[in-house]
Amino acid sequence: MIAILVAVKQELKPILARADARHIVRQQHLDFYEGTLGGKPVALLALGIGKECARIAAEMTIRCYRPDLIISAGFGGGLLPEVREGDIVIGTEVLDLSEDMGSEVCFRSSYALPHPPSMAINTDGFHIHHGKIITADDMVLKAATKSRLGKMTGALTVDMETSAVAAVARARQTEFMAIRCITDNDHEDLPAEFNDFFVLGQLQPSRVMAACVHSPRVLGQLARLGYRAKTSGANLARFLEEALSTLHLPALAARDL
Repeated sequence: MIAILVAVKQELKPILARADARHIVRQQHLDFYEGTLGGKPVALLALGIGKECARIAAEMTIRCYRPDLIISAGFGGGLLPEVREGDIVIGTEVLDLSEDMGSEVCFRSSYALPHPPSMAINTDGFHIHHGKIITADDMVLKAATKSRLGKMTGALTVDMETSAVAAVARARQTEFMAIRCITDNDHEDLPAEFNDFFVLGQLQPSRVMAACVHSPRVLGQLARLGYRAKTSGANLARFLEEALSTLHLPALAARDL
């Protein structure tokens, strides 16, 4: 069993479109989609935004499924010029951002992945990077901040869940991968109101509507991000299907014998 954890439904929907995963199992407040993707058995989950949602969901996933591999996947913000929208980042190390003081950044390594599971991926149509992924408590909205984080940490992309999932996987001795698809580039600002759109890890449409009514500028920015999310989501789903179809894990191979 491979568990794929994403944050929001916008990341999950294109994966479900490629998976044969119609069986829904509710574990407390979480809905897991069980089935196959790329010929491998999977459990798929949109866990919510942020580290705490990620930690709770990862604990429950491992307790309920005991997966051979847990993948933290989804969207990420680019931190370096060479990492562009639609690119795929495969994590080699997961960093956890603890404090950003402007002139100094405090972070720690949550999980090192020098030898990820073996995959023979056909790279045609994909622009793939291998490197560090850093997790922050809030969305990184300013281009200047993204660029600074990239330079100071060496991370290629930033998200809000990966370090929490990685920490649980390490504690539970579960194989782990981190895969992100870039939605916003290092030189692009995101709407200043973005962090206010989420409560307890869930998108609040009423807050989005209120922001758009108050500032038409936000509507245009969100429309651009929505288009990016659609194309990046499709790219991520296609990559995950390809990756799983060629994935080799000893535990899975043993089950096939």
